[in-house]
Amino acid sequence: MFGFVILSHKSPGQLLRLCETLNRLHNAPPIACHHDFSQAELDQKLFPPNVHFVDNWVTTGWGKWSLVEATLRGLRQLYSVSDPDYFVLLSGADYPIATASKIHADLEQSGADAFIDAFPVEESLAGNVPQGSPLLAHHRARYNLELERNRYIRAQLKIHIIRFRPPQHSSTLERYPRLGGTTVTLPFNSPSSPFDRTYRCYAGSQWFTGNRKVANKLLNPNEKDLKLQRYYRSRINSDESYFQTVICNDDSLSYQDKSFRYLIWRGAHPIDLGVEQFQDIIGSGLHFARKFHPDDPVLDMINEQLK
Repeated sequence: MFGFVILSHKSPGQLLRLCETLNRLHNAPPIACHHDFSQAELDQKLFPPNVHFVDNWVTTGWGKWSLVEATLRGLRQLYSVSDPDYFVLLSGADYPIATASKIHADLEQSGADAFIDAFPVEESLAGNVPQGSPLLAHHRARYNLELERNRYIRAQLKIHIIRFRPPQHSSTLERYPRLGGTTVTLPFNSPSSPFDRTYRCYAGSQWFTGNRKVANKLLNPNEKDLKLQRYYRSRINSDESYFQTVICNDDSLSYQDKSFRYLIWRGAHPIDLGVEQFQDIIGSGLHFARKFHPDDPVLDMINEQLK
């Protein structure tokens, strides 16, 4: 049985459509949704009864620790109401592109506990870059490997500065001072880093699939994992390293370096998929695709394919 954890912060209609499609394909599975109500209002009564919203939700932001926290709260919500064999982490802009039977067959055949884009940062910088999925090669590009070392491993110095900007919604050029900050990366590893030879830093794409053993590990962190949490609270893009690091450093868990997600990177972000990508999406043999505009016609085409 599958369960789903969904992170959302906008487009309630798109989220509802995703939940209804998961219900159709997976026979009303348990769904836990962490919705950031500070960014978009949402009427929970419109959703099917198998969709459970996280009550103690947190305000989320791009690249912030709050995304890790939201995921963990969603995962805890899911396993408090059910006990699925596998959980799948999705965003509200994702969509299924395979039947439940295909997904189950792929996961069972592999025998792994987690299916997650993951590679060790330091070893990859030394030239030992695992190939991974070509769709996720973005994370393994040399430039991004340098960024990941700076984000997660190097020492950082945070400096307070005074910024100037005009008031919001002002049509004048009037400017006023405000307290801001900038981060300087230093050319040596952070002395407070939790990483060593037995606990290495991993990174990769945020979205992944895991089984019950993985969920239990994430919901019951050991001392090193807790130290990583404290360390990553002040680091950017920790959502693209925390789960990889916790899972890949646990010898009792096996993982495959794949996430079964279809996406196309362009620059620093994935593009919005559309009709022009339909054949590639369906022919990919993957499980989910991201990301889509609400009510894009390609979603109807995918629905027809999955009947």
